[in-house]
Amino acid sequence: MGISIHLVLFTLLLFHFDTTFAFNLRDRVVTAVNCGGGEAMGAHGILYSADYLDDGVASDVGRNYRFANSHMGDVAIYQTERWSKESFDYEVPASDGEYVIILKFSEVYFRNPGEKVFNVRINSRTVAENLDIFEESGGLGFAYDLYVPVVIKDKKITINEKSKAYNGKITIEFAKGPHDNPKVNGFVVLRGTIDDLPPPPKKHSLEDLPEEFDIYGNENDMRTMDSQKDRDDELENFVENEEDMFSATTGSENPFEKESVDLLIPVVSALVIIIPIAYVIQIRFAQN
Repeated sequence: MGISIHLVLFTLLLFHFDTTFAFNLRDRVVTAVNCGGGEAMGAHGILYSADYLDDGVASDVGRNYRFANSHMGDVAIYQTERWSKESFDYEVPASDGEYVIILKFSEVYFRNPGEKVFNVRINSRTVAENLDIFEESGGLGFAYDLYVPVVIKDKKITINEKSKAYNGKITIEFAKGPHDNPKVNGFVVLRGTIDDLPPPPKKHSLEDLPEEFDIYGNENDMRTMDSQKDRDDELENFVENEEDMFSATTGSENPFEKESVDLLIPVVSALVIIIPIAYVIQIRFAQN
């Protein structure tokens, strides 16, 4: 009987650590930003800082969606975004080494492919030409991640096997394309290579979902999904309406901060299971 208890305990511990700490990327993070939102805990131990950029508009319209093809820990990241009628960029200081840049996107406005198409560049090198999030993710309310390996060495940055002079900062640019405006939901810069990273969200098809599945988190919260190109008032008045946005410079409440509490749930669950089993084992050993 004692052997069986040990096996059960070992199995529970193995399952707990495998599911909770697999792909823990916390120690590899150089920077992570929840674009258009406040500080939020994402999947794989990545803590996203509040967006510090002022360019364009911060929006949380994505909170109406569940992003069923993404890791549930990253839903809060896909729910907020930064978009602009002009090109905009983020700069990340980085020294020599190997890095992976993860760019996180979701489409929450358009209902057809080809309606939002833009370009993504890293240090002026195009890494996504004519990016169509709707097409890449599989539709409205789904997530898409782009992984970009980068090597910095001897004052040069190498992207897609092409090198150029490096000035000490990784510049991630979201550039105007042929249709509508550029946007991004979040990004992470990690040390290391792409080989040991979790896979990105799989492209989803609405045809694969059950008929009763609802991509919206709450139908009662649905709002009119006007295209960004028709929302000039939001761009002109975004300073006045910043209580509806979550940026690094505002004091507005961030509803996603409570997501960090979810990290405690697996730990508490494991303790609830392990402590009674350990107590039984101790009693049995005492009797022997």
